[in-house]
Amino acid sequence: MSIAFAVSAGPLAQVGLEIASLPTAYQLAIGAYGWFKARERSKSLQELISVSGGQLVSTSSFSFSLYKTIRTHRTSMQGVVVQDEKVQRTSLPEGSTAVPGNPGIACLRAITAGLLAVYKTEAIVEILQDVIPYGLVQLNQDDTSLEIEGALLSSLKQWVSAVALEEDSDIFRKFLLETVAARQSRMTGVHINDILEMDHPFVNEIPLVIGVLRWILTPAHKRDSKNYPTRSLKVWTVASVMEILGFEIQADEVVAQCIREYESGLLVSHRFGAKPRVFLVVLHGEDIDPTPLMHIPRASDSPKPQITMIRGIPWIMFRHLRGSRDGVDTQYLADIWKMSFTSAKACFRGITMLTQNVKIDVEVDEDVGAPEHHKTLISDFSPELDRICGMAMRHYIPMSPSTPGWNVSEIRDQMRTLGSEEESARTRSPCRDSCYILYAIVCGAIYGLCSSACFDNGDILGEDSEVAFAPNLLFQNGGRNVKEWARIVGHCIKRNQVPLQSWSDLLFELFLSKDTESSMLKSMNTPTNTDYSNRQNPHRLRLFLGAQSNGLTAVSDILVKLTTRKESFCYFHITRGQVLSFPLTEDYYIQASTYLEPASVLTLDPDPNNSALRRFDDTHSDFAMRVDIEPCWAGDPRTVLFVLRSHGVPIASMNIFAFIDRMSFDSVVCSCQTPSWEVPVRVSERWQLVTSHQLMRTRFKGMSFGRIDVSVADTKTLIDGSQSVAATIYAVSHVYTGHLCIATECLACTYTHAMRNWRDSDATIVIAC
Repeated sequence: MSIAFAVSAGPLAQVGLEIASLPTAYQLAIGAYGWFKARERSKSLQELISVSGGQLVSTSSFSFSLYKTIRTHRTSMQGVVVQDEKVQRTSLPEGSTAVPGNPGIACLRAITAGLLAVYKTEAIVEILQDVIPYGLVQLNQDDTSLEIEGALLSSLKQWVSAVALEEDSDIFRKFLLETVAARQSRMTGVHINDILEMDHPFVNEIPLVIGVLRWILTPAHKRDSKNYPTRSLKVWTVASVMEILGFEIQADEVVAQCIREYESGLLVSHRFGAKPRVFLVVLHGEDIDPTPLMHIPRASDSPKPQITMIRGIPWIMFRHLRGSRDGVDTQYLADIWKMSFTSAKACFRGITMLTQNVKIDVEVDEDVGAPEHHKTLISDFSPELDRICGMAMRHYIPMSPSTPGWNVSEIRDQMRTLGSEEESARTRSPCRDSCYILYAIVCGAIYGLCSSACFDNGDILGEDSEVAFAPNLLFQNGGRNVKEWARIVGHCIKRNQVPLQSWSDLLFELFLSKDTESSMLKSMNTPTNTDYSNRQNPHRLRLFLGAQSNGLTAVSDILVKLTTRKESFCYFHITRGQVLSFPLTEDYYIQASTYLEPASVLTLDPDPNNSALRRFDDTHSDFAMRVDIEPCWAGDPRTVLFVLRSHGVPIASMNIFAFIDRMSFDSVVCSCQTPSWEVPVRVSERWQLVTSHQLMRTRFKGMSFGRIDVSVADTKTLIDGSQSVAATIYAVSHVYTGHLCIATECLACTYTHAMRNWRDSDATIVIAC
């Protein structure tokens, strides 16, 4: 019952959506677990500040009218809907709260939106803890102070998280970053390498950013320094963003590299309309970053993941080598990355899933063997990767370890310290370039192979597809992230040992830059006795059918194109925007519900007289069945399940866990080489033949009795679910039985398997479509 609608108010105003119902759309947006929370949390934050003895106010250096103009013209929040078997984007004209009516909250929103282009939420909260009391609060009494702690700190965290959810899905972020990048490219007075060296990887620059924000918020006539010199590229970037957002400052594009230029930068311009300037300095020993601040940062100032095209990943990963005059540069490594990406992508032949473990099928030229030196180098990542990295390694890595710079033990030692402060203190090693080349090959191959399991607007992810990528990925945890990815991919290639959950996490990390490790530590509510996970397997993992992070959404193929193929759980559709069709958990996953309805016994024929098993005609073929994916209203509405409808009327709720479990463990593989869909049986076996219509008759006044129980002792049941995908899902998911066999390839083999394992209990065969 999909309908398109345009409502007159709220975040869904002026938007046509394909969704099950209007109440569901609103619930997913503004319900208790909805995504549209920034407005109400802004009100809560303002009221808590008021209760604490102050009022949120704007600063004289902030132009509310300029901010309102640029946000009105450039803001366009994106939503993600599932319709027509595609994951599509739609604009949400009223989905953003970026322009509030209160100038105080507008000023705070501008600062937060700017910081979100650079930092993660933890660092932003720490920065705002300082700058809000400093320059954005007017106290009710002069002899008091405001400390952001306790309930006020909790409110600030919730508000920043709600704003981040909006800003991540708003293309205004792209405009901000592109404008700043264009300004950086126009910098003059110094070589690009000297500018990039001002991006200090080993220094937490949160105190410096707080310092420049304090200077910006201070009224012009009270500033000790009329212009602001800095050695930090991040400080200059934050200042440039604030200028775009309406603060009356200017991020100067001229870099001071001598005393004369430094002193000239400090001079106040008397031109009409001239703004106070923030300018970069490459000198040492001068008075730089003048706002004194004794602040010990608690949060990491690691850069926020950036949305980029896949082809841009090596340019971000090796950005510090751009224009390098000593050794390999970014262009060279990007060429290596592209070759490895392309050759690995060409090896992909599909995914096979057995017992919920993932195996990637690859095709390589077995006649071309890898040199032992190459095998040794790649073994530090995963020995199996030589099957997809071979071409790039043969092209860019010498065959012999005696080649200068390619000694294996020296490379291993260099990789341990690559990009660290320890490496910067050493004399440059000839193995450094070799490490970069090896990383380019491995990362290119991982992205090339895994991108074949993802879709962008219905097509396989390509070099022009958008993904989120963390700029400091190469140096995080000593490169352990890359090695863990390589290990998982290697296991997927070599053997069927990677659980579906680990495979999903890998794709979320690669393409959404989602921190899956920390998310896995969070648990849902304690399972009740209606949970499938609790009754069937108390230790099973959560089943993720999608995720959202950094403004990108991934949705499992099973939610887009309903099918009985269990491999569809291994493929994901990726696009930019806030997911509208499905609920998200508190850690931003689309999660399968564990809710399980109670079972009721199906009334069967007391005297069956069947002499053959086969696909039999359903005399009630006029009823229209379809399966929708909806929130679990009866359990946790943050999770989803299958809902069967006939002529638009809900018939039953079905557990997705049960479906994938049974398709994985109970499907019978044909071993006779001559598939048969008709099997003669003895009448004395007393086989019951059940149609989908008979299963649906276990309803009363429009309500389902629950699952269908056919687990009666010494009962053999054949359920024909071959009419459609919906009928198969219904039969497989909703039937409760002690011994289930699913015929997907051959009914004769399935019958043989069922009788071989039958031990005076029940046996049920489902014929799949």
